[in-house]
Amino acid sequence: MKRRRMVVAAGVAIVAMWSFPAFATIPYRVVDVKDGGTIVGTVRLAGPAPKPTVFETGKDPDWCGTRRVSPRLVLGANGGVANAVVSIEGISQGKSFAPERKYILDQRKCEYVPHVLLLPLGADLEIVNSDAVLHNVHTYAPGKEPRTVFNIAQPVKGVRFRVTADRLTMPGIYAATCDAGHPWMSAYVAVAEHPYYAVTGTDGQFSLSNVPPGTYTLKMWREGVAVTRVERRNGEVTAYYYEPPYEMEQTVVVSSGTTTRADFQLLLRPAVYGTK
Repeated sequence: MKRRRMVVAAGVAIVAMWSFPAFATIPYRVVDVKDGGTIVGTVRLAGPAPKPTVFETGKDPDWCGTRRVSPRLVLGANGGVANAVVSIEGISQGKSFAPERKYILDQRKCEYVPHVLLLPLGADLEIVNSDAVLHNVHTYAPGKEPRTVFNIAQPVKGVRFRVTADRLTMPGIYAATCDAGHPWMSAYVAVAEHPYYAVTGTDGQFSLSNVPPGTYTLKMWREGVAVTRVERRNGEVTAYYYEPPYEMEQTVVVSSGTTTRADFQLLLRPAVYGTK
């Protein structure tokens, strides 16, 4: 009883710009879940692994090196796909969020760590610079048009900045990039309005626990991989543009005290392989 559908967003997307979805804003209510079920699964690559995208860094080689492999497609054993966001769409009630903790987006060796961060709606986000170079975190709100949510310059190693929850009021996937000469840097902050979200690890696996029995739509989101356009100024790269994200969904039925399996097969577009 599974229905699968793949949705391809239209248009070209810059790493920190448009085509990143806003999630539905259905009010969520915490209730006591009795005899909840579990959804487990894996996001795997369908087909061969493409050749990795390698960026020539140019600026700050002492910290950034001279070449960086794109973090936009990380594969594990058996084609497991890391950094996919899996969520239950439109669930209105269920378990509470995990206990509060610090949510940190670090800039380390000219990469964002983690590449995809899951942040509960209403939580603060701490931005850290672990490099002795100037970084800035230019972050855009979900939606079809680019809208800056915050743009934080961090010129000193060890500097920290707290982004309060009133800056991230809309559930959805926020995209970030560095405008300080490191255009290959990209990250995503998935602001979740309920706790039934997961980010796949390097093995591509995910798990959603204590789900109230019922029938749900399970969604999977993955950023675009292929570079479709490069913007240059005075001979230096200032921005990379990417193919649209990948989105898939399927229907799952959760029964009391049982485990339901729901796997996704990620089929990359020909552009990732350098063909049309």
